[in-house]
Amino acid sequence: MEGEGNDCAFMGEDSHPGAPLHGNSSILSSTFFLDHVGEVSLVFNSDGLFWEPINSPNASAMVEGEVDGDCGCYSNGNKRKHSLRKGILQLSALEMKRPVGLARENIVCQFYISHSMPNPIEMDGSICFGIKSRSKAASEIKLSDIYAVELSHHGPIHITNLPHATEHLLFGNDIKLYRFIVHGFIRSKNQLSQWIPTTYTFGHKDFRVCEMWVNKLNAFLDRDVGRPRNLLVFVNPKSGKRNGCKTWEAVGPIFSRAKVETKVILTKRAGQALDVMSSMTNKELNNYDGVVAVGGDGFFNEILNGFLSPRFKAPNPPTPSDFVHPADDNGDSSVLKENERAQEIPEQCEDKIPFISSEDQSAAKASYNISGETDDEFHILNQRFRIGIIPAGSTDAIVMCTTGTRDAVTSALHIVLGKRVRLDIAQIVRWKATPRSEIQPYMRYTASFAGYGFYGDVITESENYRWMGPKRYDYAGTMVFLKHRSYEAEIAYLDVGSDEPNLTSKRRHEDNMSELNTQKSERRVCCVDCKICNENSDPTSTGISSLTPHLYSEGGKWKKSKGRFLSVGAALISCRNDKAPDGLVVDAHLSDGFLHLILIRECPHASYLRHLIQLTKSGGSPLNFQFVEHHKTPTFTFTSMGKESVWNLDGEIFEAHQLSAQVFRGLVCLFASGPQV
Repeated sequence: MEGEGNDCAFMGEDSHPGAPLHGNSSILSSTFFLDHVGEVSLVFNSDGLFWEPINSPNASAMVEGEVDGDCGCYSNGNKRKHSLRKGILQLSALEMKRPVGLARENIVCQFYISHSMPNPIEMDGSICFGIKSRSKAASEIKLSDIYAVELSHHGPIHITNLPHATEHLLFGNDIKLYRFIVHGFIRSKNQLSQWIPTTYTFGHKDFRVCEMWVNKLNAFLDRDVGRPRNLLVFVNPKSGKRNGCKTWEAVGPIFSRAKVETKVILTKRAGQALDVMSSMTNKELNNYDGVVAVGGDGFFNEILNGFLSPRFKAPNPPTPSDFVHPADDNGDSSVLKENERAQEIPEQCEDKIPFISSEDQSAAKASYNISGETDDEFHILNQRFRIGIIPAGSTDAIVMCTTGTRDAVTSALHIVLGKRVRLDIAQIVRWKATPRSEIQPYMRYTASFAGYGFYGDVITESENYRWMGPKRYDYAGTMVFLKHRSYEAEIAYLDVGSDEPNLTSKRRHEDNMSELNTQKSERRVCCVDCKICNENSDPTSTGISSLTPHLYSEGGKWKKSKGRFLSVGAALISCRNDKAPDGLVVDAHLSDGFLHLILIRECPHASYLRHLIQLTKSGGSPLNFQFVEHHKTPTFTFTSMGKESVWNLDGEIFEAHQLSAQVFRGLVCLFASGPQV
């Protein structure tokens, strides 16, 4: 290894069949040099790539020994000390020239130190500073974790990366070879949900061998029909801290490297993405594998409504028989006292179950119609078309709940790798915008949260301070909190007897603390491959009844809550964010067909402050108060008794004096896999 001319002499044989390293029959097997490692035997099978160091006199050898002092590595049976730099110590049987003043040695101290972030080769053990262990390098990458494979130009492969103090001890540290690069990711050690891009560079003396491996690997990646090939991307330059464009520029190369074609639309006004999505014909939409929103929750909500509103046809949400508009009320309706809890509606007032009795409705499918002419059919409930979110907003709650982290690179990797998770969507039908408005149904969709009272006031107040950026929500929230306004309203919800315990409506705060602690420990948090979300789920069904399974549950009863409320919230997901690490409801799920109705009754200022503080704590109990009601339901209705009524729908203002809502289970697919917990 004294010169470049002998580099090829250390190569193994050309591509040949070999015994599989992990049980499956190998597709290819060759000897390569892996950058920062050395000579390895590389095997490719249907699971992925696997490699092992070549056991030869010129390869690295793992050795065990008792060591002490600074380093204490052994050399020809004599203990010698070398200065330790940050890295992983390994004893290597590499031949070296005799340094001045030292006898010829066969074993020297070798360090693997990464000069890039991150180093794909991570050692599990070492022998240094009195630690006795056997080192192991990362030796595989699954096909599902590879997003690109590409040929690289002829260049150097680093057999090792030595500290300057010992660099003169070895020769042949770099050799020039033909190379190919495998792009994948590793999970962050500090946060499992965060994915960090990494590369593995393999070198060979024969360009044709590298080319063959690249073609074979890409052929297998192309067979994965779940990976997108063509995407429509909307970038909101004004989202959050107005860094939407920079965010896309940072992740754009990932899409290019993965050979994903993107049509990028930079929005110039509010509502532009909604208009573009709603005006697209189904034929145009079928040309894409999905749509990506680079922005916040409000921007995603805009695209969601543009996608669903003209295409998804469904009946209005069910309502109890006595759900009347104020204009039709005879004035005899009474409001319960503030301390009254939810009451059951008499049987003669209950709607029949199922609520949707029409066979045509229960078998309805998503369709699209423009100008009275039938366009190419587009099925909403298909597995191919998905929506992606690259976070660039103020809170990014949807991304936090669907990927587990607020990281643009992680979201981009979820998209190019074709990850898939179904997401519940709530249909909100506004019957009246104000008390004096005419009855005129208007429909919107929401994916995460709908809030009234405190939440509506905050979003309204924050509009006056847009120049402050995301900090406007903190300022507006403080101002609204100090005002401590409450609103008179009536809420009806369908109690279907969910198998999960109601955490607040069936207890008293101090008398049942032990019971609450037990319930808390039994909470099942939504995660990757969530059993609750996948339970009894039929993604192939296109009927409305499959999207609203809980409306057909036996024994469902409508119940009501009346009084003065500081806030009314309907959370479809946990709504985790930087300020509320567990969200509003820690055990809310992405696709279980339920929303969580959270009613905060009028209470002293200090009590409400304690509730808000609990929201900011990891492991807090924000629902553990007497003035808090929590109901898990597939549908509810709302009627305001005041003159004004403003809702917050996924960060957007929505005026609604009277509305009804229902949940469609797993209505849309996202490029995500769920949070890693």
